[in-house]
Amino acid sequence: MATKPIGTGTRMSVAEFLDLPDTEERNKMELDDGELYIMPRPRREYQSTLFWLIWHLADYIRGFAEPPAEAYPDLVVVLSQNPRRVLVPDLAIILADRSDIFRDGYAEGIPDIVVEILSTDRSRDLIRKRQLYADAGVAEYWIFDPVNDTALLLELRDGEYATRGLLTTNDILTTPLLPGLAIPLAELFHHRQRPADV
Repeated sequence: MATKPIGTGTRMSVAEFLDLPDTEERNKMELDDGELYIMPRPRREYQSTLFWLIWHLADYIRGFAEPPAEAYPDLVVVLSQNPRRVLVPDLAIILADRSDIFRDGYAEGIPDIVVEILSTDRSRDLIRKRQLYADAGVAEYWIFDPVNDTALLLELRDGEYATRGLLTTNDILTTPLLPGLAIPLAELFHHRQRPADV
């Protein structure tokens, strides 16, 4: 029997979503209130920003005998069974004392920090995901804009996100959740290996 084709708007359960074949295309799918959303492929400036952000975080985590957190790009995160919400943040950071949220290849629970890097569908990250992450109770949401060289740091206050800072290339990213972390944004946005067309 032929498999029914799926695309953006296909309705499914969380279990059906998690049963989708583990392919590269699956890494670009999310479940938003039970409807499948297929994300556009990322651009070069997105990939460059994500690479150097991961590099800095890995360098920070390596400095501890007992790492304070784990960080994963494209981690499938089950935010909620009802409503059916499964997102794949560009980067998810989970503090060490909360490692019990990991299941077979995904997280069932709320990351402490999620990171999205604006690419083609900017409004989804700026508006819809802001609402979804706040509803789920994600403590911090970082939104990087490699076109305008900014990082918007949001923190959850009384169930809604408030701006903790809008950083530019002259600033250093820090967070109270990861003491000692200090990422100069110039090293992300003005890195000498940054693609020339950014």
